[in-house]
Amino acid sequence: PLRRPTLLCALAAGIVTFPLAGLIALTAAGCGYSATRLLPAYYQTIYVEALDNKIPITEEFSERVGYISNVPQLEEKVTQGVIERFLFDGSLRVTNKPETADLILTGELRDFHRQPIRRQDGGAVEEYRLNLVAALTLRDKTGKLLLEEPNLVADSTYFLLGAQARTETAAVDDLITDFSRRVV
Repeated sequence: PLRRPTLLCALAAGIVTFPLAGLIALTAAGCGYSATRLLPAYYQTIYVEALDNKIPITEEFSERVGYISNVPQLEEKVTQGVIERFLFDGSLRVTNKPETADLILTGELRDFHRQPIRRQDGGAVEEYRLNLVAALTLRDKTGKLLLEEPNLVADSTYFLLGAQARTETAAVDDLITDFSRRVV
C-alpha cells in the first residue's frame, strides 16, 4: 500500500517546490520508520505557533460539500496535538520561545466538514466523515521558507449506529491524531 508522506519527511527529502514530483518520489521511496534522523543535524528545536482558526462557519453548504461544523477551541486542540506528536516523535525538541527555535511551524485551519458517507434505507445517516484542512508553513530561524503546504487534509470517520458507534467528539480526537501524524 502507498504511504502518505509527512511534512517533515518531505523537508528531509529536500522536496519543497515541486509537490507532485515530491509526492511521487516520497511514495516510491517510502518514508517509514527509521532509527536515524531524517532532518539535518542543525535542526534541533521547533516552535509550534498557535494555529489560527479561519474556518468559514458562516458560508452556505450543500449535501455534496458536507456540513461545516464548529468545534469549540479546535485550533487549540490541533496545536496541542501537533506539539504532543513532536514530543512523542522525539526528532525535534519543542520550545515555547520562537527566538530559541531552529524551525518555526505556523498555519491556519481552513475547513472542517462533516460529510454523510453511508445512509440507511430510510435515508437516515449511518456514517459520517470528518475532514480538516489546514495551511502550514515551516521556516528556519532566519525566516527562510523551507516548506509550504496550502492544503493538508486529515480525515476520520464514525458510525452513529451499531457496534462501531461512537461520538463525534471521539471522532474529532481521532481527526486531530491523524492531522498530527501527517505533520510530524
